[in-house]
Amino acid sequence: MTDSIPAKIILTIGHIYCGLVAITATFFIKIIDKIARLFMSIGQNLTGAKVILPEDILDETATKQASNFTIPEDQLIAKAKEIVMKNIGCDQPELLADDFLFIFPIVGPLKKAEFIEIFSSFGLEKAMTGSPNMFNFFVDPLEPNRVWFLSRGQYKHTGDLKFGPQVIKASGKTVVTPPQMLSMSFNDAGQCYKFTGGYVVDKTVGNCDGLGGLFGIMHSLGYTLPFHE
Repeated sequence: MTDSIPAKIILTIGHIYCGLVAITATFFIKIIDKIARLFMSIGQNLTGAKVILPEDILDETATKQASNFTIPEDQLIAKAKEIVMKNIGCDQPELLADDFLFIFPIVGPLKKAEFIEIFSSFGLEKAMTGSPNMFNFFVDPLEPNRVWFLSRGQYKHTGDLKFGPQVIKASGKTVVTPPQMLSMSFNDAGQCYKFTGGYVVDKTVGNCDGLGGLFGIMHSLGYTLPFHE
């Protein structure tokens, strides 16, 4: 029993040493972190450049958990996809709220009845064979009632495309649109009350010269607009 006392003493000293090393290391790490932040702050003030710190990255999980919006994330995304598949609600208007607004870079805001009438008149589904290729649906962590998604359309002009009194006859041309960002905002009843889109995120992609929405499709077909987006 007495033989184990030296071993216990050595073991205790070892624990104390390791503890002191850990405390010292933590202290110096904090000092180094403060110094680094000080120099970054000075550099930012001198150059105007913003230094991104870990706390600048939004904690999406925390913000979503703090949400009091009544519709779960997966159900909200499913509702957005349903509206897309119903011709942006034109084929099932009850999916759109009475105070619905259509807001694109040039056109809008359009109210519900006006949007349905105009959007349906284009005859896109008959004029353009292919798909808008919508993908990456996700809920906005800061607006938990809003779903964002992307589109990278690929079409072939196989039918008459109508734009007001103008009718663009089928040309057989291929249209590749640039990637565009879109969003749908929902009320507690699950109806979309705002639809935004046509916002190009890379103008170098496709053959629409960087134009989004219907204007990009028309431009690709040779019907250039008299203004820039």
